[in-house]
Amino acid sequence: MLPSSLDLESLHAFYSNGGSPLQLFNSLYERILADGNRYGCIWIHLRPLREIVDLINRLPSFDSAHPLWGIPFSVKDNIDVATLPTTAACPSFSYWPTCSANVVSLLEEAGAICFGKTNLDQFATGLNGTRSPYGPCSSAFNSEYIAGGSSSGSAVSVSLQHVSFSIGTDTGGSGRIPAALNNIVGLKPTCGTLSSKGLVPCCPSIDCPSIFALSVSDASHIASIMHSSNVSDSTLRDQHEFAEFRAINSSSVGSILYPSVSDLEFFGNIEGQTLYLDFLESLHSKGFNPSSFDFSPLLEAGSLLFDGAFLADRLSSIGSVLNSSNHADVLETTTSIVSKAASISGSDVFTALARLKEIKAYAKNLLSRNNIFIFPTVAPLYTINQVLANPVDLNTNIGHYSYFANVLDLSALSVPIGFYSNGMPFGVTLMALPFQDCLLSHFSQTVLNTDLHPLGKPRT
Repeated sequence: MLPSSLDLESLHAFYSNGGSPLQLFNSLYERILADGNRYGCIWIHLRPLREIVDLINRLPSFDSAHPLWGIPFSVKDNIDVATLPTTAACPSFSYWPTCSANVVSLLEEAGAICFGKTNLDQFATGLNGTRSPYGPCSSAFNSEYIAGGSSSGSAVSVSLQHVSFSIGTDTGGSGRIPAALNNIVGLKPTCGTLSSKGLVPCCPSIDCPSIFALSVSDASHIASIMHSSNVSDSTLRDQHEFAEFRAINSSSVGSILYPSVSDLEFFGNIEGQTLYLDFLESLHSKGFNPSSFDFSPLLEAGSLLFDGAFLADRLSSIGSVLNSSNHADVLETTTSIVSKAASISGSDVFTALARLKEIKAYAKNLLSRNNIFIFPTVAPLYTINQVLANPVDLNTNIGHYSYFANVLDLSALSVPIGFYSNGMPFGVTLMALPFQDCLLSHFSQTVLNTDLHPLGKPRT
């Protein structure tokens, strides 16, 4: 019998009590097939069970060198996995990688088994989960509502407990938005702490892998396994930055900061605003006195991602695909967004980067002494039909509190904190200076007590 949760602790207990990987994966395969298309397209490529059995038979003996032995995970389909095609949700772009992405290889070496590749907003251009020729992906909690994107299938596969965890990507919120809409944890590490080799670039100067999990402790543990200090990997930060972080990092949060009341925007979502403000009020009982700040500079930084200089980065990475007659299945929305970069000059880019330095200094000053931001992960709550009717404007609203994180080089962690009256989950995102991922994890576990409650959607 399957454990009630697929978090790491429960799966380790399952194996310790005599359960086998073959028993686990057989049951999960039946679960996936039973769910079918109830939540839209979750899986683009699901490995046949015979291939899973072959991977199980090749597992090494369990020991401390394989901390993820027999653990099932999924991978967003813009990340390479050996023996599976990579599509980035564009079938004509599909290719067969010669090897797995660096982060996937590290997980496989630790004993984890990839069940398959999950759906996403095409070329990771979107935050809603509807921009895929394979079809939209809905929230695990209500099939009428969006799953969030671009890592839609990754988040839903974890929430429905098809897998224990999933690897996604995050450029403007893709590793956080879907977590909030599916009642799971979304860890967006400091850019450059995890390798992005083997990822289809979206905005390569700020892309990073992300982790979806059923607890904060799981996400942090998985991130530590994915970490590499390979000096030949150009996507990783210089090691002296890590050393500096280890010297100054502390597990104690200073102050909690949130946007001033005049800056708060929920796009008509009154219940979401109430959930957020009630959560801030609850922090008083935990010994904190949250204070407000001027949010407008962060909003300005975020606007550079889809309406400014960073579009040039997107165009340089996928422009040749968008402009090719060989890729007829590129969505019109994808092309319309990225093609705006054609009007951005080199002068525009450097002017934006100069302004960005000023905003980074502003954020760094606010977050000094281990202060953290707490934002609603996603302020509005939209149905799939609403987003399909207005795909660009509503997507911008979804990214209101997420776009700026990577642009400003911040660490971020999305955690669930409650539910709407209609049963949809609500989450907040903690943000801090780069390399303070451990600070956010510790605060979430010890102050918010996020790991005390079962996450994902309960299975009956």
